[in-house]
Amino acid sequence: MLEAEQTKNLKIESKLPSNVNGRLTWIERFGFGSGDMSYNIVFQFVNAYLLFFYTDVDGIKPEVIATLFLVVRVFDAICDPLMGTLLDKTNTRWGKARPFLLWVAVPLAASTFLCFTTPNFGSIGNIIYVYVTYILLGMFFSVQTISVNSLTGRITDNVHERTVLTTVRMILVYIGILLAISCATPLVKLFGGDNASFGFQMTSLVYAVAGLLLNVFSFMTVRERVIIKKPKKQGLKKTIQSLLKNKPLIILISTFLMFSIGFNIRLSTMVYYFTYNIHREDLVFIGTVLFFGAAFLSNLFIPTLTKRWGRKSVVIISATISLISFAGLQFTSYSSIMIILVWLFICGFFSTPLNTLAWGMLADCVDYAEWKTNVRADGVVISSMSFVNKLGVAVAGTFSAYYLGYSGYVANSDQTLSSLNAIKNMNASIPGILTLLSIIIFCFYPLSEKKYKKMMSDLKKKRKPLK
Repeated sequence: MLEAEQTKNLKIESKLPSNVNGRLTWIERFGFGSGDMSYNIVFQFVNAYLLFFYTDVDGIKPEVIATLFLVVRVFDAICDPLMGTLLDKTNTRWGKARPFLLWVAVPLAASTFLCFTTPNFGSIGNIIYVYVTYILLGMFFSVQTISVNSLTGRITDNVHERTVLTTVRMILVYIGILLAISCATPLVKLFGGDNASFGFQMTSLVYAVAGLLLNVFSFMTVRERVIIKKPKKQGLKKTIQSLLKNKPLIILISTFLMFSIGFNIRLSTMVYYFTYNIHREDLVFIGTVLFFGAAFLSNLFIPTLTKRWGRKSVVIISATISLISFAGLQFTSYSSIMIILVWLFICGFFSTPLNTLAWGMLADCVDYAEWKTNVRADGVVISSMSFVNKLGVAVAGTFSAYYLGYSGYVANSDQTLSSLNAIKNMNASIPGILTLLSIIIFCFYPLSEKKYKKMMSDLKKKRKPLK
């Protein structure tokens, strides 16, 4: 009886008038952000520590891990479009994207725990285990991120509300990243003591459970309000053609790819920088707090700044200012710890708008595809960004691992000048160059706020309400 009543309520809920242009409630904003917070607690913890875990705890050579990252991305290249297509074909009483938040919660948590579990299968068996668990984690990452990002355009089509929604989401994301990365080392020590393997395993369990609970909360609080008439079935060829004609999307994902590679090179090697260059492993916590704390503060200003100057201008100006921090860190002495921490804060504050706004603008690219080609494929468009995000992680991880190996890095030893320079470059000059490339590419982004409003006006005339 209770189940029948709940089903009835859900059906009534789906027929209620949608408030797509009005303000969302704060509970829904936080609920939406919780879904991405869940993903990033795990994703960024993996980005920051999995390479270090494999090399310094599991004792796997950097070259082997570099190959692993490449192979897993091949699977992602297949998985992401399939997930996007699946989402486009999904229709439930809960919506298209929302139910995946519930369905992926347990598998994502389980695969996270398994990735940081060291088996006793022998050298070859352990490598096979690493491949299997990391591939599974990548698959569930695809389900999570594509679902969350597809929700942006389905919750509201108000451009300012999308910015607020994405900003709240990113504030929660950076809180999650801040807690996940900064608390990782203390938790590993707390749980494992001198046994780093067990410490990482238990820490990953804590993050896995936290991610699971946040996913369930997100599922319970968000609603898909933007209801669009079910489009005619489009073939794969036409869908791909619509993507290739989507100039804003091509520019946005190209911009984000450069940013993602640079960001993740730094993120995956920051622990090396503090451990080997500065000889202050304890500063990993403080450095992470300053970097992601600055990112959190930056997000508080984004809605006001974008409303005044527009998203494109905010991205270009803030990213350009962030270049100062990369140059500063490259030429700062390892003994000048306070200055190094200041550079980290500046970088975290001014590089954040590009990351935050790129994800919010992705929903605009979905609308642009529908306006330009009459093909609306939320899942496929979102999956392209998801793939680029993970491609950036893969390239960053592969490059970092190969560069460490090439420079003569030896785990748990005093490093040569060559390896120390490699670690410094991966925290300063290399991400700085990639940020500069992202700025240059983004200068060609064509969708201004004025053009977007005109585009949405045209779309609303085309769309017909569901019968």
